[in-house]
Amino acid sequence: MFKGGRRTTDSKGEYINRLRSLLVSGFFLFSFIFFFDLVLLNLELQLRSFMNPLLVLLFLSLTSAAPANVIIRTVVVTAPVQVVTVSANGAGPVPISTASVTTTTSASAKPTTSSSTSTTSSSLSSATSSSSVASSSSSAPASAASSVLSSQSQTGNSFYNTVFKLWQRFWISNKGKWNDDDEICGDGEYSMPVLWNMAVLGKAIANTGDKSGVDVTLERIMDYHDPETGAFFATPNNGEEIYSDDNAQLAWVFIQGYKLTGNKDYLQSAKDIMSYIKTQWGPNGGVIWKKDKNYIASISTIEAALTAVRLYEVDNSDSSLLDFAYDCVNFMFDHLQDPSDHLFYDGTDKNDLSQIDKGKLTYTVGCALSTLAHLHNFKNDKDMLNKALQLAQAATDTEGAFYTDNGLWNNNLEYVHLLFVGFADAFQLSDEFGKFKDEVVRQGNYIYEYLQDPNDQSLYFNSISKSTASTYQRYSKSFAGSFTQDNSIFCSNDPSKPAKKSLLVNASAAQILHAMANF
Repeated sequence: MFKGGRRTTDSKGEYINRLRSLLVSGFFLFSFIFFFDLVLLNLELQLRSFMNPLLVLLFLSLTSAAPANVIIRTVVVTAPVQVVTVSANGAGPVPISTASVTTTTSASAKPTTSSSTSTTSSSLSSATSSSSVASSSSSAPASAASSVLSSQSQTGNSFYNTVFKLWQRFWISNKGKWNDDDEICGDGEYSMPVLWNMAVLGKAIANTGDKSGVDVTLERIMDYHDPETGAFFATPNNGEEIYSDDNAQLAWVFIQGYKLTGNKDYLQSAKDIMSYIKTQWGPNGGVIWKKDKNYIASISTIEAALTAVRLYEVDNSDSSLLDFAYDCVNFMFDHLQDPSDHLFYDGTDKNDLSQIDKGKLTYTVGCALSTLAHLHNFKNDKDMLNKALQLAQAATDTEGAFYTDNGLWNNNLEYVHLLFVGFADAFQLSDEFGKFKDEVVRQGNYIYEYLQDPNDQSLYFNSISKSTASTYQRYSKSFAGSFTQDNSIFCSNDPSKPAKKSLLVNASAAQILHAMANF
């Protein structure tokens, strides 16, 4: 020790006592730090599981590697604020038929937006580009999914993280608008999302229980409102573009918004949409896909039915909602079901029901599962239950139309998310669907483990063919296929720059992850 500026010596006993004291103090300090760390970890788990999701997002923003200038709700301000261009054409994703392994659009195909789509073929080589610069291939046993992927969910509550990233990357804080362009490119461009994208996004946000996020998003969606019909345009002030399926999905957001907030205006908006959809009933049945057109789409018909049962769930004063849902379901099974595999065709002509587009998509089956499960729950209707079980079997048939040779569902995320939601509804409403859970969980784990960008955590690619070389390299260790890098996924088509993400795809991914968390 020091005394009077000079060093003195302690006795041996004093030295040992001081050393012992230091060791004991160090032990207690270490124990305190360890205990405090456990408390913080437990706090995070409690926040994720039980507390207001907005607090979860705040907690994540403080504990993750988010940019310092990120603010919750007003979100990222790193992108230039100048609006360079506005692209407002299009009306949702382009449905892609899975009847073949090439990219074929169904009759209900819509113009693409900046979130353009492509299907993953069974060879995983359908998406090639003249600007491709990297190519690789791999080999693995066919139908590898069952041996590679766990039947226990690996996703946890990761949907919160994906929704948080959506706020970071696609919300323009100083404008109070959603942008279809990923701000990571830093080019200041603005593309207005079409209604379909906004509806999928709104549902993903509502799933987090974030009331203020729902309010903000629905306020922006009101820009698309058509006061004459009560429905919503595909893009603001475009009277030629009103789609029944877009509006049905939007009604689900209003319904969930009403359940979260008690705002009766939201309930009324859902009812107005339902009233409009009923006016689109075709002369021979089915719901017309696009206003003033002839096509009866299976997706518009079954989403209309699902809207009716979800509306009835929050307001059972109108029994005609169930009657309408039954009419839609009966039309689907009578006119649009393929008897060979029990899946649904894409659609038909309102004036000639024999003119059938035989493309098949997962989201139609998903919405049917949700609808049938609810009808069984409301009416104890065994026929609806049996039909749903038949569809669940068809959708999980690894030799069926929805599967690649690797044993993976072959639809892009923007379609397949509704199949996950359909199974989530079925699992909750009847134990008889439990036998399908392992397979559905494996498909969800595939998305979480293989379509998540390893260099951009919590954000996802639409398919493995529309990913990066590093993402495919991870995939190729387990699955067969070939890959050619498409530079269009990068900012400015430059592979040295970040891979830009899609608002629609990642809102769909968030819905898948939410469904997985509730299996």
